[in-house]
Amino acid sequence: MPAFTSERSTRVLGELDERLQAVCNKAIRRIDFSLISGLRTTQEQQALYAATPRTTQIDGVIKRSRHQAGVNGKAGAFDFIPAPWSTTVGWYDRPVFTAYAHYFIGIGDTLGIPIRWGGDWNGDFRWKDQTFHDFPHIELIEWPQG
Repeated sequence: MPAFTSERSTRVLGELDERLQAVCNKAIRRIDFSLISGLRTTQEQQALYAATPRTTQIDGVIKRSRHQAGVNGKAGAFDFIPAPWSTTVGWYDRPVFTAYAHYFIGIGDTLGIPIRWGGDWNGDFRWKDQTFHDFPHIELIEWPQG
């Protein structure tokens, strides 16, 4: 059975809520991707919020990110990159990220795990109504904050 082989993907997988672990473990059987970010500290979230260009809209204090630990001590979100990563697949390659994201969402649906994608926050299949696009981001919709 295919599984994550990189040290980083394996580490990030362990940081995720068990529902996201189930989605990722099922997805890796059919599509190749790497997990690049899971659990973040408040300081890490604030640094991303302060970065230029800004890579998050959530400061980590006034509003907590799903990357920050929930009540179970795990992350309710992950960032991924399609594999193999190359110069032909970039951070803003909407078609590639859309295909992967919809695969994750479909798996979530079959497992009864509602998730959303950072390229279509409201899940209406219309991306022009988005003001912030976070293509590598997948998160649980239902997430009890810590």
